[in-house]
Order: sequence, then structure tokens, then C-alpha cells
Amino acid sequence: MKTLFKNTGYKLYAKEQPESFKISFSYIRNTDGSLRWFWNSKSKKPLFLKFYNASSFKAKLYAIAVKLVFELGLQNLIFEKEILYYKVEGNPIFNIKSDWAMFTGTPGPNNKALLYTAGSFYKIACTETAKDLLINEFANIRFASASRLYTVPKTVLHNGNILQTDDMSKKGNRSNTFGRIHAKTVQGITQKYQRCCSISEWGYFQMLKKEINTLSDERIPPNLLRKLNSLLEKVDETERISLSFSHGDFTPWNCFLHHNTLSVYDWELASCEKPKGFDFFHFIIQKGILIDKRSWKSILDEIRHKNRLTFHFNEDELYHHLKFYLLINISVYLKIYSEQKEWHLQIHWLLKTWTEALNHFAKEIYTERELLIMDIFDSLHTIPYAALKFHDKKPEKLSLDSDIDILMSSQNAEGLIRFLKRNSLAERMVVSKKSYMYRVRIITNDKQILHLDLILKIQWKGFEFMNVNKVIKHSVSNEYGVKTACDSDTAKYLHYFYTLNGSEIPEYYRGFTEKNISENKLVKITDHINQLKMNTKRRISFLKDTFIYIKDTFSEKGFVMTFSGVDGAGKSTVISEISNLIEKRYRRPVKILRHRPSLLPILSVWIKGKEKAHLDVVSSLPRQGSNSNTFSSFARFCYYYTDYIIGQFIIYLKYVLRGKVVLYDRYYFDFMADARRSNIKLPKSIAESGYFFLMKPKFNFFLYASPEKILSRKEELSYQSISYLNAEYNKLFSKLGKHNNSAKYIAIENNDLNDTLDIIMNSIITAK
Repeated sequence: MKTLFKNTGYKLYAKEQPESFKISFSYIRNTDGSLRWFWNSKSKKPLFLKFYNASSFKAKLYAIAVKLVFELGLQNLIFEKEILYYKVEGNPIFNIKSDWAMFTGTPGPNNKALLYTAGSFYKIACTETAKDLLINEFANIRFASASRLYTVPKTVLHNGNILQTDDMSKKGNRSNTFGRIHAKTVQGITQKYQRCCSISEWGYFQMLKKEINTLSDERIPPNLLRKLNSLLEKVDETERISLSFSHGDFTPWNCFLHHNTLSVYDWELASCEKPKGFDFFHFIIQKGILIDKRSWKSILDEIRHKNRLTFHFNEDELYHHLKFYLLINISVYLKIYSEQKEWHLQIHWLLKTWTEALNHFAKEIYTERELLIMDIFDSLHTIPYAALKFHDKKPEKLSLDSDIDILMSSQNAEGLIRFLKRNSLAERMVVSKKSYMYRVRIITNDKQILHLDLILKIQWKGFEFMNVNKVIKHSVSNEYGVKTACDSDTAKYLHYFYTLNGSEIPEYYRGFTEKNISENKLVKITDHINQLKMNTKRRISFLKDTFIYIKDTFSEKGFVMTFSGVDGAGKSTVISEISNLIEKRYRRPVKILRHRPSLLPILSVWIKGKEKAHLDVVSSLPRQGSNSNTFSSFARFCYYYTDYIIGQFIIYLKYVLRGKVVLYDRYYFDFMADARRSNIKLPKSIAESGYFFLMKPKFNFFLYASPEKILSRKEELSYQSISYLNAEYNKLFSKLGKHNNSAKYIAIENNDLNDTLDIIMNSIITAK
């Protein structure tokens, strides 16, 4: 405060001095306790609101409340006050006894205070860098003036330290919405100067590129910096770029709307070295982040829409200019923030949105799953957590078959889930809440899967065997900024986990656990494990723990999938591979059933016995039954249909409700399309009517191939039989697909196994 007033022609003292004068200041603090606004306590008007962007509903209410306080003369009771003493030094630029207000500015190397009095604003440089910016702004305003498309303030530079500008807010209004007048203004600013050059000739870009390479600040999310550097390195130096004059900080809080003209101030960052469209992108992005607090996806939608008002870029041009806006703006501000001692909350908002904005262009380098992993760890950068059993490579190099286990508090877990729901890379997300963790499954836009286990308690059968907070406290950051559980805690966890679950520690982890658990600790852990096992036997809160166990077990339902087709279509191979993919990548347990629930045995068991009947089934060829009797066929159908009717509820309760995925190798569709395979000869309408009363499997796949292809795999059916059955199944699935919206009936020509697996997995992960 004292330094500020020295620049304006006054010297302040905390105590009375000879020939000094007394004055009272009122003030409002920032959330960190530092001064934000202060003013002459005798002022009758809240002039400090001149620095306040009262464009949102909440901000307008605050401004109205402040004005009411001043109208009622209660300001000296509401706001804090301080008595100081001053002396006049030199030629003051304003009358300290008059009405005035001061804004201390944003901390950092560019810090400038802002004084308002007698219808003028005075920018007061607090650093040498800020002084250079004021001189630059004075020159920029002269260059930007004389336009019929916008207006600029009248300006006077005092002593190279203070820039006086007219108050442009009189009879004007702020507008948060980028409209036609804003578009006209941006076009007018752009027309002041334009040129085209290659990237290699763009000196400003080359300078920033070098500066970013030397940037080192642990507060900056590491993956944001890695993405930025990767994109900068990938830029083609021979590429052409359109540059133009730009305001540099064209935002709602730097302009006022007067009828059909925009008055623009704060020209200190203006230059002729910014990419075309810079001001257009800056207005929408800064407003979207700092005022509206919107997601990047929403901000990008507005950019696409408002592009029609301004430059009419085609899609390639729009993304080309947006890319260079982001590269330039992020590079500039990361350098500024690295020199700033204290960070305000808005910086973290900007960083989170910027890293997501870069994803669109970083897809040339990383997959969407890799980018999402990078975003996750950047979003956790300032939050206490510990990743369990996480590799020491770059975080995004996580195996497709691996998930991420993170220890964190419930509050931080919910915050991460909110972040992921807003992330533009996540097409769909499923969250399953258990008593001790959140299980999160994310499907990216390119149909890749990422699983997160956000662990709130480390427990076994309701008993906590390690303290999450202690593990988080002992966590260490690796070279990529990922906070992982320390080696001793990880080894301890592995020993507890496998021993409590009655299995040996895998060979992969055995050497690690032996190295990081001493003999004394091992004895204590063994005693604790024995105690835990005894506690489960004499559990007092049995009912409560049973309820929690049931709730956790049934927290996410499974579903049923069926695979139909003639013998030789490749069902067994596909089912085996899909089962593996579902367990490893979809993270769901699988149960494989053949044909039906099998609550009842096959009919021949009653006559031949179990072993002989099953041996005959395995050794016989399909469709060889000779039964043609309607009565016996109906009796046989009723027997198997009873198995489906009753068995479906057993399967649902035993597997589906407990989160398992049930795979049927063949299903009831055989009775509708190929009843002869079950030695049944009945009108199709009977079997089709029976399907109405069955629970509909969520996914039904009919695998087929040409008769030649099938015969090359398995010579069990004739060419004619294969052609006939393919046609029957195809007709059936087409019919069922038209009448059942809740279930999927998909026919797949199974010529290439990988293509088939991709279609099936995409069908699963894209289902709502």
C-alpha cells in the first residue's frame, strides 16, 4: 500500500509524523487475507465496484447489496477500517481527500494496482515488467485507435509508471455474450494489421518454444506440460500461419457496450504476433472458464457456433487457428504463473480446462485412453492420494488389461467423478458405489475402456487391515508426478491381500514383498492376519456386516449374452476370447453356460445315466435325431422349456444380480430356428410364443459364415443345411430385432476373429 501511494505523490505512515495528515481507509480482503479493494472511508459511493465484473446473477446481487449498504450509510459499520497518516510528496495525480477507490491487482510479475477517481482510471505499475506493459499499452492504444468498428479510451502516461485512461463504463453495460457487436470489434482489430509467414519465420512462437523447454515448476500439472511440449515439437516448421493485430486479453471484463459500439480497454497485451482469431477464441474461452465455469466440450460448442458470426473459418481453418491460440496462450501464461509466488484459485480452473482443450490436437500422438489417464493424474495434482501397484513408467502407458487403484478420501473421490463426467473424452461412465470404494468404468469416444477403483477403506470382510490416510501420507511422487504408495506400504498391502484371500503371493510380487518387509514386521502382520480371521468368526455386528456385504455384492448387475449359429461358425472360439476380454478389460466375472440353464438334465440321462448320456452327446453329430412324433416332440419341448422358465430366475439370482456376465453357447433361439437339433418337430409358432415369457438376454449375437468357410472348419453339416440354417437364423434375428428395443440382436459374419471381437465389445461398451 505504501509503495502504491508513493507512486501517486503521497507517502503513508502507520503513526503520526510531523506535518502529516490523518486519513481513514476502508477495505475488503481476498480469501487469503490480503487486501483486494480499499477506499477513502468518507466516500459516499462504492467506487470500488468499478473494478467488479457484475455480469452474473450472483455478482449482480452482491453489487446491489453493496450499493444498498452505502445508500443506508452503513458502510463504516460493515467494512473494516484503518487509520493512517500521509504526507504530500511531489505532484500528486489525485486528491487523497476526495472520493476514490483502489484495486491492488492480481499478484505476480505483471502486477498493477488500479485507482479510480474523478472519472478516470489510473494503472499504477508495481514491478518493472508491469512498467514495460504500461508503456506498451500506451503505444498499442495509439495504434488501435481511429476505428469506426470500436472505441478506445483517451490515455495519458504519467512518469512512465502510471497510465491514466477515461472511464468508459459511463452509460455502458458489460456483456458476457459474444454477439455481432463483439464479432465486428474483433474483425476491426484484426484489420489493423495482418500478415502470413511460415512457422520457422514466426519469431514470437520460436521464443516461446525455447522458454517452455526451460520451464520448471512443480505446481504445473506435469501431463499438461508434456502434452504442450509434444505438440510444440510436432509443429511443422514449414507450415504457414496467418498473424494479425490482436487485443491479447479481449474478455467481457475489458469492454463496455454502448448502443451498437464496443468500448475496449486494457490494451497492454496487444501485439501483431498473435495468430488470427486470437481475440475471438480468448473471449469465449476465458469467459467460459472464469465466469460460466463450463466444461471444455460446452466451450468448444460455443466456439463452433459463434465462428459463423466472425471469421467463417471452415472446420480445418477453425481448428488450425484454435490450436495455435492454445499453444501461444498456454505457453505465455505458464511462464507467468511459474514466476508468481502465490496462485489464486482461478489458475487451477484454467489449467484443468487447458489440458483438456489440448486433447483434441494431442490425439495425433496419444490414444484417448492415454489422454484420459494423463487428465486424471493432472486433476489430482494438488490433491492427497496414493496409487496402488502403479507402474513407474509414463502414466498413460498403463496396459489395456490393467485398471488404476487409487486411495483417497470420499470427498476427493466424488470430486474426481464430477471431473470425469465433464471430460470430453468420456463418452459414457458407470459408477458403482460400495461401502469401501467407488468402482468407475469409463468408455472413451473411441470405445476404449478404463477402470478406476477409488478406494476409501482398505478392508477384508468388513475389517480394516491398513489405514488409508497413513498410506496417503507416506506416498511418494515419481518422475511423472504420480503419487504412489511407498514400497513398504505396497509390500504390506500385497502380503495382506493375498494371504487374507487364501492364496499365495504371485511370483511377480514375491521378491518385492520379501525385500520390503522385515522379519519383525512379517511376524506382526501374520499375528494381525490371524487376529482378523478370528474376529470374523466371532463378529458382533453380524447383521450389519451381512447387510453391507449383500449391498456391495449386488451393487452392479450383470447381464446375459447369447451366441447362436451353425456348428463351425466359430462360436466356441469367440466365446472363449470374449470371456477373456470381459474379465480383463470390462472387469466383470463371467459364467459360461451351454444351450440352457441346465437346471434339468438332458432327457437321455433318465434312461442311459449321466455319463453314458453325455458321452453320446459329445460323440454324435448334430441334427441326427429321427423323432417325428408331434406328441413326443411337444413333451420334449415342454421339458426343456420348463428348464428355461424356472432356470432363468436361478441364473438371474445366482449370477446376474451378483454382477456376473452370463455367456450362453447357443440359447433358446435353437428351438425357433433349428428345433431338429434338439430332436423336436413342432410348428415354429409354438417355440416363438414361448419366447414371450422368457427374460430377454441383453445381447444376442448370430455368427455366420459362407458354407465353404464353415465346411473348411468343420464337416458336420451339409452345404444345403448350412445355407438353410444361416437363412433361418438371419430371418429370426431380423424379426426379433424389430420387435425388441431393450435387447440387441446382431448378426456378424465371422470371417476375421479380431473384427468379430471388436464388434461384440463395441456393442457391449456402447450400450446405455
